[in-house]
Amino acid sequence: MLLFLGWYFLSPRFTISQLSDWSTASQDLTALYDRAKVRSSFEQQMLPQVETYPPPWTKRVVLDAMTDPDAIRAFVVEPYGDWQFAAALGLPDELQTEDPTDVMPRLMETTENWEFERKGIDEFVASPSDRSDQQGNSYKFEREGLRWRLVSIKLTTKIR
Repeated sequence: MLLFLGWYFLSPRFTISQLSDWSTASQDLTALYDRAKVRSSFEQQMLPQVETYPPPWTKRVVLDAMTDPDAIRAFVVEPYGDWQFAAALGLPDELQTEDPTDVMPRLMETTENWEFERKGIDEFVASPSDRSDQQGNSYKFEREGLRWRLVSIKLTTKIR
């Protein structure tokens, strides 16, 4: 019973730390999230105008960039940041620029404090909890055996 309680309370924090670790290889991050489900959650948060983006910035390219392992890590590391900064890390090399949003300088808005909302033993939602004045992204995880997989990121702004 003690082992189960330890897993129940510590595993969400461990999962967040794995996803936000810059030393973890990108290919190892893919085991920590369900790319299809995260992609679907992002697609539901897109404004209709994204459908009309011309090449090379098509809806597919935006979704591919946002669900790239490096972008997912950036979303977790910087839960208060604009989605464009995280997505820029997942762009193909030919589309990357030094400053993808033309906004400089920029401070990373990171957190060490997380709040975990449990939904039974099969699901939890993590949210940054170090600011009372600003809400950050929220991250939904589902249990897969004894590990957790990220299945959705709810952004603070619509994808435009």
